[in-house]
Order: sequence, then structure tokens, then C-alpha cells
Amino acid sequence: MEPTAPSQYILITQCLQNDFFGNLDCQLSLPDSAVSKLLLDSESGASLRTEGHRRVLSESELRRSPLARFLDATVGSRMRGHGDGVLHLINIRDWHVPGEAYDLERRQYGAHCEAGTWGAAYIDGLDDLLAPDLRAPADAEDGWGGKLRVHHMRSNTLFDFQHSSGGRPDLGEPAPLTTLLDGLLGDGRRETTHVVVIGVLTDIKVQLLLTGIRSRYDVRQLVVSDALTASRTLERHLTALDFCQRVLHTEVMIGLAELARFLGSRPDDDRPLSRGGDAEFVGYSSYIQDKQGILSYEDARMRDYRIQTAERLRRAQHTVGFASKFLLGLGACLLAGALLLSLVGIFLPDRIGWQSPAVLGALGVGQIVTLFFARPVRSVQDALAEETRYRMILESRSLKVALARFHITTAAALRRHDDVEGQTDALARQLEILEKMDTADFEQLKQLGVDPRTEPPGAGRPRRRNRSQAS
Repeated sequence: MEPTAPSQYILITQCLQNDFFGNLDCQLSLPDSAVSKLLLDSESGASLRTEGHRRVLSESELRRSPLARFLDATVGSRMRGHGDGVLHLINIRDWHVPGEAYDLERRQYGAHCEAGTWGAAYIDGLDDLLAPDLRAPADAEDGWGGKLRVHHMRSNTLFDFQHSSGGRPDLGEPAPLTTLLDGLLGDGRRETTHVVVIGVLTDIKVQLLLTGIRSRYDVRQLVVSDALTASRTLERHLTALDFCQRVLHTEVMIGLAELARFLGSRPDDDRPLSRGGDAEFVGYSSYIQDKQGILSYEDARMRDYRIQTAERLRRAQHTVGFASKFLLGLGACLLAGALLLSLVGIFLPDRIGWQSPAVLGALGVGQIVTLFFARPVRSVQDALAEETRYRMILESRSLKVALARFHITTAAALRRHDDVEGQTDALARQLEILEKMDTADFEQLKQLGVDPRTEPPGAGRPRRRNRSQAS
């Protein structure tokens, strides 16, 4: 048997820069909830502070944050000579210089990460963990005992595997990230290479990066962190992770200690790591399956309603058409008979009087008048009333489902609630709102002269709607 290749570990950080975390003037700056998730210790009770247009964190608060603890347990541990194998730290930063490529992004996302600015630099206070090679001692030229390699990548396009010299991306020239990963992942060591991606934005840069890795390399151990990724909204963050798991077959890992051990570190021997993450993807993953089951059932029922409505209307049209043809034929026959008798009466006035042709002609005209005026109007009114009932009920139902999707199935609903009674009260209020909407629909139907409710016995002629319900 061939000897097993030594394990190698790759940690890729995406856009851990000041513009995304600290610059309030940047259009791509994360909301407070997302910044707190990565840069604040939830157990300390600290809150974000601002000075002017920047968020400010003290060094003590930052060092207790989930991101700093994880970097210390992986990168810091390697710097102290601990851990298994070699850890390759690849820091990808947005780095834009004036040009056509930057203009395209700037028009869509606003100015961000301009070359050489404070916003393009690493997060203040984490430079020693994200760029330890820039302040490494003289005797660390071998990469801290061969356990750590640091790579800094600058990207000026949305897709980090593309390269641009200022104009549109050049597909013929490989990007620096492509050259680096070709050497690390292109040697066939798919079983012994562990790749972890953290950073922002989950639904843009992180998702595109994972798509590029999955499409270019055969990596078995590809992981994205739930606790150490974030986006502009929680819904976008969780939806992107769902895409990475289902489509890209990327493992979504929750716990920070588990993530550090996956990269060959031993966090139990060093500083403890918190679990991280308030609304966890593992809950969202099972929740979205239940949600899809409920909504697919609802869609199926609505299709059944539409089919039933279409069938009723088809039968009604067939009946009206048959009755119309019968009345038209009968009226034509009566008129023809009246005309024939009139002609006979002209030549034989003694045998046929004028009364018989007049009666037959009146009957024929009456049938035709009934066919073309009275009966069609009533039939059309009944058909419109029937269609109005079903259309309004189905459209009202669709609106209720849309509101339920927006209000009940948001990602914020995944947050843990200790107050069970509060959740029950919230559900009761939601159902009460839906009942009020039903009442409003029925009132609107009444104003149109359509009453969908069953009339009590003896209240008068039963409506066609009731006969349809009974059928």
C-alpha cells in the first residue's frame, strides 16, 4: 500500500476588513447584529459603540469575541508550535483601484475597500492573527516550525478566481488565488486536505468562493462556518448556507471548537471556545423542510380548487350551450310551422284560420326571445357569481399564504424563545388576523350580491352555490 500523504489544512478568510465591520459610511457595512455575532462576546453583555462614522471596540472586548478566539485557537496555536500538520492561512481581501471593473461594482454596491485606505485594511485589533507574517520574528522564517503558512490575496472582482488589471476581468490570465489553490488542491490529496471558509458576505463573496472551489477542485473535506459568516440580513445568510449545503454539498459546521479541531488544532488544550451563532443553520435546515412540506401541500390544494372550479364552469357552459341549442331549434321549428300554416291558410282560407299560425309564431318568437335575452343573462350572471366566489376565495387564500410566508416563516423566527406562552399568544394573534381577513372577504362577497354561506332551511330558494357545495 502507498503511504498516506500528510494532512494539510487550509483556512480561507473572506473580506475581514474594516469597511464591512467598522465603516458606517460604507454601503456594504454589516448591521449591528451581524457585527456583534462575530466581534462581541455574547456572555459579556458588551455592546457596540460608535465614534463618528466608525464602530469602536476595545482590545479586551475584541479578544473575547468568537472570531478572535477561533483565530487564536487555529492561527495562534500554530504560532505557539501546537497543532497537527501545516495550516495554510489564505486571507482574501477586496482591493479596488480605479478602473472599469471597480466602476461596475461601485455602481451596484457603492464605494468600498479602495486600495490603501483604512477600509481595505484588516479588522482593527486582529492584524496579529490575520497577518502574523508582517510582524513575525526573525527566526520565524521557516513558518513557525513548519506549522503555518500565510498567504495574502487581493481581489478586485466579485469572483475571486477571475483577475482584472483595471478593466473587465481577463479570463485568459489566472488570478493569484487560482495559482495558489492549484498548487495546494491540485495534487490529488483530496482525502487529506481540509478546507474551511469564514468571512463575509455569505450570500455574495463566500457563496461565489465556495462555488469556484467546488467546480475547480475535487475536495472531499470542504466546510463553511455558520457562526463565523454573516450577511446583510439573517435571511440572506441562512439562504446562502442552504444553497451551499444542498447544491454545492458543502458541510455547514456550527461549533467553533469542532471547527478548530477540523483544522488540526486542539482547542481543549488551549483557551475554551464558545459555540457561537444565535440562529443556527442546523435549526433552519430542518425548519425549511417542514416549511416546504406545508407550502407544497397548500399549493397542491389550491391547484385542486382551480381544477374543481374549471370543471364546474365547463359543465355549466355545456349545459347552457345544450339548452340554448334546444331552445333555438324549438323556436325555429315553431316559426317554420307558423310560416307553413300561414301559406296554407292563404291558399285554403276555409280550412286553416289565422289563430293557429299566430299561436305558433308567438311561441317561436317567445322561445327565441327567451334564448337571446332572458336565459343568457341569467346564465351569465350565475356563471359570473360562481366564478367570483371561487376566484375571490382563492385569491384571498393566496394572499393569506403570502402574508404567512412573510410574517411567520422569516429567519428571525428561528431564534430560540424561552417564553412558550409568549409564542402561543403570538400564534393566537396571527390566527385571529387570518380569521378577520376571512370575515372581510365574505363581507366583500355580500356587497357583490353573492352570499357563499349556507342558508337555513325554509329561508327561500337555495342558491346555486349551495347546490354545488352539496354535490
